[in-house]
Amino acid sequence: MTTATRAWLAYDGRLSRVLLAVFWYFTVSVQFLATALPFAAADHASGGRLTHAAIWIGALAAIPIGPGGYAALRCMRLSLAGPGYPGRPFRRFWTAWAEGWKRLWRLWTGAAAIGLLLAYNAVLYGGGDAAFIAIAAVAALMAVALIAASSAALALDGDGPALAVLTAGLRAAVRRPHAPAAWLALVALAYGAAQLPVIGANLTLFTPAACAAAILIVNAATGFDQSAAGSKAPTP
Repeated sequence: MTTATRAWLAYDGRLSRVLLAVFWYFTVSVQFLATALPFAAADHASGGRLTHAAIWIGALAAIPIGPGGYAALRCMRLSLAGPGYPGRPFRRFWTAWAEGWKRLWRLWTGAAAIGLLLAYNAVLYGGGDAAFIAIAAVAALMAVALIAASSAALALDGDGPALAVLTAGLRAAVRRPHAPAAWLALVALAYGAAQLPVIGANLTLFTPAACAAAILIVNAATGFDQSAAGSKAPTP
């Protein structure tokens, strides 16, 4: 066995690092998908019928997804911070989930309330093209706001109130408009990859973490993180 082969197959070699990185992406993605299971179960139970109960239960079931996205971003930030394996992916994810809920629970519940209103508008007025475009636009803006707040929460030091974090994130998004445009493109790409025939289901086990890592790279490249940290609102 050559020296190069030994180095490749060593415990701290390139092959081990690649396998650990794949495992990290897989575990983060699966745990994020686990936060979406209540919503998926509610959607399946409703059978696609938008009744009052289905809309309310769906809005409540979607709340865990917000902290799940925050946890995915925090975990992938650890992965991108250095070449080593961060370790303890399950503990780190759910610790980050609890942190995201504690820091931004008002934001997640507010987003659920807006989603509830959007669902009722879709039922009552979604038949027309103008109404559909308006609802889709509001949904996209809400997604941008949630990603901006989660990214700003990671960029800011200390525990600021949810409104201050959201304000800092939105200010940074306005100053760096190419960042939110890239977020939407990445989310659409991840969703589209999951819909591919044959391989879509397999890609779903990795695309959430990959999307989170790409968002973090976009934030660093566009200066979003620096802008969010510089626009920190004073904590009352």
